Amino acid sequence: MITVLAELGKQVAGRWAALLVLPGAFYVSTAAVAVLLGHGHALDPGVLTVWLDSVAAAPASGRFGTVLIGAAGFTAASAAAGLAASAAAQLVERVWWASGEAPPLRALAASRGRRWRLAEERVAAALREFTASGGTPRTARALRAAIARRDAICPEPSSRPTWMGDRLYAVDERVHDSYHLDLTAAWPRLWLLVPGEARAELAEARAGVGASARLMGWGLLYLPLAVVWWPAAVLAAGVLVAARHRARLAVAVQADLVEATVDLYGRELVLRLGIDCPGRLGPEEGGAATTLLRKDRTDLSRFDA
Repeated sequence: MITVLAELGKQVAGRWAALLVLPGAFYVSTAAVAVLLGHGHALDPGVLTVWLDSVAAAPASGRFGTVLIGAAGFTAASAAAGLAASAAAQLVERVWWASGEAPPLRALAASRGRRWRLAEERVAAALREFTASGGTPRTARALRAAIARRDAICPEPSSRPTWMGDRLYAVDERVHDSYHLDLTAAWPRLWLLVPGEARAELAEARAGVGASARLMGWGLLYLPLAVVWWPAAVLAAGVLVAARHRARLAVAVQADLVEATVDLYGRELVLRLGIDCPGRLGPEEGGAATTLLRKDRTDLSRFDA
């Protein structure tokens, strides 16, 4: 047991260093450079050289206690920056998964909804042209391109203020439309049914989403440094663009895996609940499972569109 706890402590320490201290150390170093250089000497390394020489020549720099206190302070500042980035990441995820009912996000949700409806109209127009032409290669390419542009906004009608929220909510809609199964109620039970390999894939996908949110949190922390050092704005913009790209990829993978889990193990869940399902999982069986899982007094599947 002592060996296991010691190994676990090493893993936790390594993870803590990778997620908080190391990125935090880079951030603290960047903040120090920003304060020292400012806008006037933004790209002048000579200022840093002069400052480092003055620190090295100071009498206190040769004392072990001073060096130890400085190292401890630098580590503490790095950890504090890491915790701040984690807090920013939690805020980022709250925005990603927001429903768009709050006033600041309502306009974004409405804008995405208008874009999706316009893209859907273009798909309908391309489909009419494809049908009228008898299915020529040109109209087929135009139809595929219109569908791709619409699905790039969201596979289902957009209703969320962010692409990430729409992409995951689309899985809820697709599962409900196909099986009348409430994914929110069914997911904890499905998680207990899937084998370890599938669970590991899902956990890795979720970790990728969290890592993307942390990266965006770091980008947000770099933005205030631009007030005193303009290159920080360039650095923040690069981090935020990379975080957005990584987040879209990670959320897309997570959404695909969640939907695949329902497709592959949804019938097993229904059978485990004691509901007869002789063939493929359908709306009748899924609706019965939804009523059971919600603990509803009435059969809500009767009200499903």
